[in-house]
Amino acid sequence: MKKLMTLATALLLSAAAVSAQDTKQNAKETAHQAKETTKAAGRKVGREADKAGDKISSAAKNTKEDVKDGTNKALNKADRKMKKAERKLDNSK
Repeated sequence: MKKLMTLATALLLSAAAVSAQDTKQNAKETAHQAKETTKAAGRKVGREADKAGDKISSAAKNTKEDVKDGTNKALNKADRKMKKAERKLDNSK
């Protein structure tokens, strides 16, 4: 009977050790998955930030060109008016 009790105790301790090892392994796998998920999220944030930066850069470039076009149009219009005024002065002489 004593041997049977010793065997049963050893079996229970062995099962507990296996269960603890499984729990430890599951915890390691979960931690690894969490790490990979965090890395993936970080990479996605980086990509989205790059896209946003590109859009801002593009918008700034477009704004700069719009201002340049507007300035050129205004200068051309002023130049045409000056030439018209010069012609009127020349014709009035």
